[in-house]
Parts: sequence; structure tokens; C-alpha cells
Amino acid sequence: MSSFAGRMKEYPYISLDRFDRENLHARAYFLSHCHKDHMKGLKGPLLKRKLKFSLTVKLYCSFVTKELLLSNPKYGFWADHIVALELESPTQISLIDEASGEKEEAVVTLLPAGHCPGSVMFLIEGAQGTVLYTGDFRLAEGDASRIEVLHSGSRVKDIQSVYLDSTFYDPRFYQIPSREACLSGIRGLVLDWLSRSTYHVVWLNCKAAYGYEYLFTNLGEEFHTQVHVNSLDMFKKMPEILAHVTTERATQIHACRHPKDEEFMRGNRLPCGSFASDGTPLKIISIKPSTMWFGERTRKTNVIVKTGSSSYRACFSFHSSYAEIRDFLSYLQPINIYPSVVPLGRTHADVTELLKPMCREVISSAVIYRPLGTLKRTRQEPTCHDVDCADWLFESGDMAPVRKRLMKLEATPTTPLGDPVHLLLSLIGCQAPEAFVDEDEKHSAQFPLPLNPISPGHVLSQAKTMLIQDGECQGEILAGIDTGWKESGSHAHQTDPSELSESQVSSDFEVPSTPESHPPGTDELIVLYKRLAAGEQVLGLNPEDRACRTKPGGPSLQD
Repeated sequence: MSSFAGRMKEYPYISLDRFDRENLHARAYFLSHCHKDHMKGLKGPLLKRKLKFSLTVKLYCSFVTKELLLSNPKYGFWADHIVALELESPTQISLIDEASGEKEEAVVTLLPAGHCPGSVMFLIEGAQGTVLYTGDFRLAEGDASRIEVLHSGSRVKDIQSVYLDSTFYDPRFYQIPSREACLSGIRGLVLDWLSRSTYHVVWLNCKAAYGYEYLFTNLGEEFHTQVHVNSLDMFKKMPEILAHVTTERATQIHACRHPKDEEFMRGNRLPCGSFASDGTPLKIISIKPSTMWFGERTRKTNVIVKTGSSSYRACFSFHSSYAEIRDFLSYLQPINIYPSVVPLGRTHADVTELLKPMCREVISSAVIYRPLGTLKRTRQEPTCHDVDCADWLFESGDMAPVRKRLMKLEATPTTPLGDPVHLLLSLIGCQAPEAFVDEDEKHSAQFPLPLNPISPGHVLSQAKTMLIQDGECQGEILAGIDTGWKESGSHAHQTDPSELSESQVSSDFEVPSTPESHPPGTDELIVLYKRLAAGEQVLGLNPEDRACRTKPGGPSLQD
């Protein structure tokens, strides 16, 4: 059951799947599919009045959703305000404030949602970033990588926010059998029952007015029969479904529904009667497609479970499983994820907390991950004279101010440059050897890798981030983590060092080295340290100081 209020933070002038309260002020409306929990206020008198005097407000949806909606006379007043869009075809729309004339442009693309006939996701791109509203969706693992519009060239688009169907984002529903597997189980049960006699019939006890057409069409084709339903009105302009349904009750497969005032009398009683046209009693079994019931089981079951003498439960889901949602989010790597549904037995806070690890950017009071782009680093161990110099420094009494500063930096738990020489050289402005990153440190829990490698389009992979520690030294000491991955499309493979260009192996930031620069020697460091101890401001070595390396009588360790 959707709990989405209708508004997105990035584009508050549009309303999606909600048409009441503050949504009455929207400049445009979007309907992902025709299920009641996504149509609140859609036929309300206030909205009807607004449309009567509006020249610009439109409702955007798929062609199938438009036909389903207008098949109900209660929504007939929308006829002149509905704009049906083709799937995966970007369309620019204008969001116009009719009172002030203010206008905002956005590009909207409808993507297949796999939930029910006509169901779509909305990809919205504009000045406030790219956002995805999933509505209700069921995508198998790997499906996102096959949706072309989610990509820009070979890269996944940078998704600011996903407004997510989180119906089954709960470990209890980690794995839900595919629709094909569920159909196979139902097909076997139906075949066994119908083959006994012409008086053996099956009732598909479906709770929704529509959405199970996948079952109807496949069972109809398999058994060369039509499925009995209450009405054909909603399918009149959908010939691929219309061919498999009928209002004639003389068939062995039924999906007719009880009137609302007889909900309490359902049981296994066939809504259209329990006798054949010749008066012979029918042998009836009911099959109730559901998912929640299976999720509540304490142990693994088959996709078909017998629950009574003539009743069965069949696992059949309109919504993605926990594992499928994780696969979807791991591929897109959005910065923000907002749940639209609260799983049964959970709270909004619960599901929000569960979704945090799937966000591309993790922000806490202690650590901030920011985009840095692709870092290119060669690894080099400190030289021996660097280490000796560091030992001498800490024994020198006149270097207390620098030592104090170093101690403060070393106290920072996530300082990327732990070597004292690197810390000193970064303080005094000298060019230091590149930080050595141990292989084990690269894969430590401090820098978690994403579940799946993402495409080059993402500028903020957790494996390629800059770690900035809050405190005095924030921004002073920065380091990149080289993951060793080279990305192509949606997959990754190990980088061959021989394939790297000269610029890639020479610099982290692709800025050429200062001409004639070199790692400082011991004698140069001594000069710098003494000048620092005297309180002088040192930006680098002047020519006279630089000459001290070779000039006779220059400073030595004994000085």
C-alpha cells in the first residue's frame, strides 16, 4: 500500500500518484498505473473543478493506463487532460504556473515497471537533477542494466534520488520466485485438475481488479481456453489480453469476482455459481495468488501450497524482492533513496535505515564522502633517508612546535598519511613521495566497496572517494584509494598497468610536476626545520638554500 505523499523534493511543482491536499496545486500530474492506492483524489470534486478552468494542467501516463482509466465513466472528465507517452521516449514538458506565468522545463521518460499492464516508472531530468520514481515495480536482477534510457552512452546516469517501491524491502522477502517459476507451478496444478473431467474447474481468487493478466494470457494459451471475468470493458483496446478473456461462464478457468457486499462469503464458492449449465455440480478448487502469506512462513515452502481440502496458495508477486531491489539500487547508485511503501510489521524509520547502505553518499557526524573523480596513483615506498630524517626530527629539542602539530595530526584516526615525513612535508609545502597504500588497507572495512561495480558515469563510487575528517585539519590532508578496477559499461575488470598513459602513472590529479622539482634531501630538511623553529615562514627553498647541498661548509647533521 503506497504511503507516498505525491511530491518529490527536487520537483515540488508536479504530483505523482496522489491528487488531493497540497497536490491540488501541482502544475502537472503523473499516474504510474491504475491501482486504487495510487489514485487517491483522482476523481475528487476539487481537482475536477481545477481542470475545468485550467488550460495547461495535464496528466501524464502510459497508453494502457489511459485506456484503463477512461474505461471507467467516473474518470471521464480527464479525457481532455490526459497525455499518453511512449515508453522509453524522452519528452520535454513545461511546468507552468497559470497565475504568475512562471515556467520550468523538465524531460520525462516512461520506463517499464513490470508491475501490471500499463505500469511505468518516471525518470525526470531537469535543473534540479535526475530523479527516478518507481511507482510499483517488479524487475528481475539485471533488468536495470538493460534499460537504455538509464544510461548516457556506456555509463549509468547520475541519479540524484530514487523514490522507491519498498513493499518487500525486508529480509523476510529476500528471495521471491520469478513469475515464470510461479506460473510453472500453477500450470502443473491446473493441468492435473482440469484433465479429470469437464466438470472440474479452477477459480483464480485474485484480489485486484486487474494485474493478473499475465496468468490469464499464459493459462489461456496453454489450455486453449478463455478465462471467465466479470467485465471486458477495460480490455477493449488491448487485443493481446482481450483474446484470452470472456464473460461466458462455460469455461474451466475462472477469475470472476464476488460483489463487494459478499466479501465475507467468498470461501471457495465460485462467484458465478457452483453448477454447470446442465445442473451438474462443479468440482472446484481455488488458487489464491499472494506473496505476503509466503513471506510469513517460518520455513521454505514450494510455490504452491495446499491450505484446505480444495484451496491452494500460489506465490505470485507484483513487487520486487529484497534481493532484486538491492540489485537495482546497487546498479543505479543513487545519492538519496526515499521509500514509498512501509513493509508490513516495519516502520518508516526501519526501512529508511535499511536503505542507507544503498545510498551512494554516506554522511555522518564524523565522516563525509565527497566526489573526487577517478584517482590515478602509483605506489612508492618511502626512501631510507626519509625515515632517518624523521627519527632525527623527533629527537631534536628545537622542533617542538612542529612536533606538537604532528602529534595533533597523528591523533586523527583516519588521517590517510600516517608517515611522519609525509605529514611534515605536507605542512612545509615540499613535494613528498607518494603515499604507500598497503594491499590489505585497500580492502579494509573503513572503505567499503559497492556491491556491484558501477559504470564510469558515476563520479562517486565508494571505492573512489575522498575521505575528509571533521576537525581542525579538515581539508589539509587528503588521499585517494586506488581500487585497481578499470570500468567499462556496467562491468569492471583489473587494470593492466602497461595500458596506463604517462600522465596516469605520473600524477594523482593530472597536473604536471613543477619543473626541476625533486624529493628534498636531508641537508635541505635541516635548513627548513631550523628556520621553522626560529619562527620564520617557509614557503620553499630559495636558490641560496638549495645550493647548500653541494656548497662546501654547508650545514651538516653535526651542526
